[in-house]
Amino acid sequence: MKKTIFILSILTIFLISSCSITQEYHFNKNLSGTYRLEMKMGDLINMIQSMDTSGNAMSSIDTLDKSFEEVALKYKNAGAKNVKVGWRDDKTTIYINFDFDNIENLNSVMENSGKESGMKLFPGNSESLGKFTHKGKRNIFFDFPEFSNDTASMKDLASMKDYINIETVFSFDRRIKSIDNKNAVISDDKKSFKFSDKLNDMLNKDFSMDTHVKLKFK
Repeated sequence: MKKTIFILSILTIFLISSCSITQEYHFNKNLSGTYRLEMKMGDLINMIQSMDTSGNAMSSIDTLDKSFEEVALKYKNAGAKNVKVGWRDDKTTIYINFDFDNIENLNSVMENSGKESGMKLFPGNSESLGKFTHKGKRNIFFDFPEFSNDTASMKDLASMKDYINIETVFSFDRRIKSIDNKNAVISDDKKSFKFSDKLNDMLNKDFSMDTHVKLKFK
């Protein structure tokens, strides 16, 4: 229990200090797929190395490094498949990858991963990271919890909201026919769309990632 709390504390520090967070949901034609998360924290690590003289800060990073296996197990317990957690080769980027069998499986992982792993990334009004529904295999609905400036966790982030960049990508094995969210940016090949902004802009009351996307047959 104490170790899980420690992991959460370290990841919270990384989230606050990171310049860039990217997550991608990829959907195959049968609505199975892959989730990918990357947190780039090169600036934070450089800062720790230049400022720390006690060795305690780097020891904390080493402890996180040793905890990836535990984090991966908790994602598996939440229903994720083929979970991989660790550092990229340059040791400045943490990544989490997992596969899901279908949208119901993805929803289960999203609902339980924050509880199981202590890695709920975006503090909002919900215990879930979000929920997907679908009508057939061509209509997918994305429902994400609203951000709130009033939560204690958001107040803690107040001074950092202009420094945290978040990009969320949704990609598919077929082209997009239509999408109903004006904040979404569709790729040139029409096979993905994304939301990309600073956390502070995402907290604007007019911002929402809730989306209905309709896909083409091919």
